[in-house]
Amino acid sequence: MRKCRPIFLFGLLLAGLAAGACRPAVAPPPVAPAHPLVWDAMTKTLATAPDAQSVSVSFTVTNTSDRPLRIYDVRPSCGCTTVELPRTPWILAPGEKGSFRGTVDIVGKHGELAKMFYASSVPGTQTLTLILNVPEPDPQARAGNQQLATADRQAVFRGTCALCHAEPAKGLMGAELFAAACAICHGSDRRASMVPDLEVAKEKRDAAWWAKWITEGKEGTLMPAFSAQRGGPLSDEQAASLTDYVATQFPSEPPAP
Repeated sequence: MRKCRPIFLFGLLLAGLAAGACRPAVAPPPVAPAHPLVWDAMTKTLATAPDAQSVSVSFTVTNTSDRPLRIYDVRPSCGCTTVELPRTPWILAPGEKGSFRGTVDIVGKHGELAKMFYASSVPGTQTLTLILNVPEPDPQARAGNQQLATADRQAVFRGTCALCHAEPAKGLMGAELFAAACAICHGSDRRASMVPDLEVAKEKRDAAWWAKWITEGKEGTLMPAFSAQRGGPLSDEQAASLTDYVATQFPSEPPAP
């Protein structure tokens, strides 16, 4: 039996090689064709002036194909950003260049912001990114605004303050409404010390609790009444949608001791 062992093993080796030779070759994954619309940059970074209220950027595209291509739309990622197209429909001939302009409202914002533009065309949607570095606001101006709000908490819905606290809320519901009207104070990483952290419940918070705070606010604090009946920017339908969102998004019970 020992004399037959090398022959037996050699036979297994030949069988394995033959089986491997019969296996089909694994094809490499297909390489996606390059997009024929080539932009001057997919990401641009800009620094803004300390007193700037808005910032604009232009993205330039070239049609590198041998046929006309149409860009159907360029959509911004949020409501504080607007887009100006050169013409409608925007059709680029072979080799032709064109640009669109995006403008971002940065009133009340600071730090690093990322805004996206989604350019839709027949070959596929492309995402262009604008990174903004907005300097810190003047501490004295912020303190003055807080004093004004303490004296009249509804003042945030009037004058220049309304650009941050009222205008962005128009027509929005639920999560989008919270991001536009509430996160500017409650979601900021530099939240004022008197602004509560919504992630921490200090008492039981049900839907009625949230509705009262949203519609009526609270005297003696910076929290204004958002209800239109009390001088705020929200309709009853908007206030109800915001109540439904925050009641499910944030804790309803204080943390266990």
